[in-house]
Amino acid sequence: MDPTKNKLQIGKLLLIAIPSVFIFLMIWIAAVYIGNTYFDSKSSSGQFLLWILSGIISFMCYPIASKQIYNLGALNKNNKIAHPVFERQKFDKSDWFFFILLHSITAPLLFWIFSDLEHHVQIYDFFVDTFGRNYKGAPNFPVLLVFIFGTFFLLAIVYVLFLRIRYGTFNEPKILSSIEDKNFKQKQEIYFSYVASTTLTVMMLYLLKMVLLV
Repeated sequence: MDPTKNKLQIGKLLLIAIPSVFIFLMIWIAAVYIGNTYFDSKSSSGQFLLWILSGIISFMCYPIASKQIYNLGALNKNNKIAHPVFERQKFDKSDWFFFILLHSITAPLLFWIFSDLEHHVQIYDFFVDTFGRNYKGAPNFPVLLVFIFGTFFLLAIVYVLFLRIRYGTFNEPKILSSIEDKNFKQKQEIYFSYVASTTLTVMMLYLLKMVLLV
């Protein structure tokens, strides 16, 4: 890469990053001041920081990640075609309703679980009390893997149960019209993107404790 272009890109990143960090710090300080002054909050500044970070991840980054994962899947599928079109399959109203429904249920749940410092402490203490500590003093158990694979398997079970209840099979339904099959596969891709982004979001929300519980 041209050194001049490389420097320009670094300069652009700094021009975006520095004001963004400054604005974020101002929001954090303002939230702490308003909460303690006008709402008589007893929460620590760390708790306010966790509310802000987990809120951004749960309600902004999470659905954006789902949509981007879906777009990447659609692009990858086009790349496998002999004469790729490189067009993303657009969401219709039912697709958007399904997408919003999934995230409107899960995002508040994730925020409630991971936005409270006390919850992180309880999770930490539970695994320490149950499995002890390792040589670093952390729980002697891969807690992060439990959350990642637990989330994946839970959502996979929901998918399988839906197939069983709705179509009477544990596999993809075969007796569908072309329109129904296309609609099913579209919803299936949306759900698989949702599963992947939910797993990633759970990992990020859990890792916030590394920033806050030090």
